[in-house]
Amino acid sequence: MTARDYARAYRDGSRTPEDVAEAALRAVRQAQQRRRPLDAFVTLDEQDVRRQAAASTQRFAENNPLGPLDGVLIAIKDEFDVKGYRTSVGTTFRGKTRASEDAAAVARLREAGAIIFGKTAMHEIGFGGTGINAKHITARNPHDLRRCAGGSSSGSAAVVAAGICPIALGSDAGGSVRIPAAFCGIYGLKPTFGRIPTTGGSMLAWSLDHLGPLGASVDDLALFYDATVGADAGDENTRHAPRPVEVGPLQPPELSTLRFAWSAQMGKDAQAPIPHLFSTAIAQLKEHGAHVEERVVPHIQQAQRVGFVTLASEAAASQRDWLPKYREQYNWDTRLLLAIGARISSQQYLHAQRVRTIVRNEFFKLFEDFDYFITPTTGLVAPEITKASLDTGEVDSRINEYVSRYTFLGNVTGFPSVTIPCGTDADGMPVGLMITAAPWKEKELLNAAAACDQVMPLIDRPKLFFDI
Repeated sequence: MTARDYARAYRDGSRTPEDVAEAALRAVRQAQQRRRPLDAFVTLDEQDVRRQAAASTQRFAENNPLGPLDGVLIAIKDEFDVKGYRTSVGTTFRGKTRASEDAAAVARLREAGAIIFGKTAMHEIGFGGTGINAKHITARNPHDLRRCAGGSSSGSAAVVAAGICPIALGSDAGGSVRIPAAFCGIYGLKPTFGRIPTTGGSMLAWSLDHLGPLGASVDDLALFYDATVGADAGDENTRHAPRPVEVGPLQPPELSTLRFAWSAQMGKDAQAPIPHLFSTAIAQLKEHGAHVEERVVPHIQQAQRVGFVTLASEAAASQRDWLPKYREQYNWDTRLLLAIGARISSQQYLHAQRVRTIVRNEFFKLFEDFDYFITPTTGLVAPEITKASLDTGEVDSRINEYVSRYTFLGNVTGFPSVTIPCGTDADGMPVGLMITAAPWKEKELLNAAAACDQVMPLIDRPKLFFDI
């Protein structure tokens, strides 16, 4: 069910926002009663949800809805402030007081009539691609509850994939929207850097972090984007962005009008069966008339290395006031990664930024000849959650390498990037196709993603799914 499905049901009177809110609250309780609970939420104020739903129901009764998001449930990653809620950022030591106001994007969602539906679990401080959080909450993948949901926006992906909410808010410094979206078989958008304000968020890396939606469809991503896009005084990175263009109702172009580039440097080096599914996706695009061409992109494989050096260094800086006070309360894996970041020299950091500029310029050249660049979203399917990782946390360099092998490209360049499902492995675990565009081209990107989505194979509903 997408946001527009709910909007139609509210308009024709077959359901009310109160009906939907109660069904979703019931689903959350049922998901927690399983032997392996979903564990998608950090906190969920049922009375607050009911108050919002009653107000939305009244607006529809008066034939005065605020727009297509009115009455739509949207969950919020516990990295962003929601008035009346605590913001723990996936830790046991933050969020001692309740937020007095909403983050900028949350406030805009409220203005659009959305029902803010609780705070979702995340990898501790957002520093990880699996979502495994030993000292806090580890969300599980609805397709297989033995597996991780992906990180760091793990709970946000889990609630959308399980059918509880059609949209959730996430953030992305190295793939943290797109990785969990791909692992859970849903859709995720990382917009251009500075396009949606991060004001009111506890961001991890100042030059890499983006805010973006996870959704049940490309259209859900577009609805979220239109409701939240634009400059905010609290986020200086939004002040220099050009005036946003509204996406509006999607109008997928003919694939024959689109030009895609791909590179064997980013696509053939994943774990099986991802290279095969990526090749199949390319074949589908070609079969439906798209121009798809292989290109060698110089320095492209440096994007992940530059991304990790930048992320680790900036993460260590962002935690400099917290770590000395709460060192023992951090997960061991987080402490290890922060220790690596603290040991990156200023010369190494600055050199990484020089290489970052080179990579970015290579993609400006690429987009002179092509509309989009495609890769797999991740280099592996969702890995299993081990008992050891739940007990102590986990730093697995092999998993970390494959998880963010392709996603760092969008953060290093700042270019917009979207993931859509493109198939499953033999166990039914989803695989994502990632599409990247030139900066500020979100409208074109989302319409192109909708066109690609029409020719990708459908994937089955997750084993844990609620028909709200």
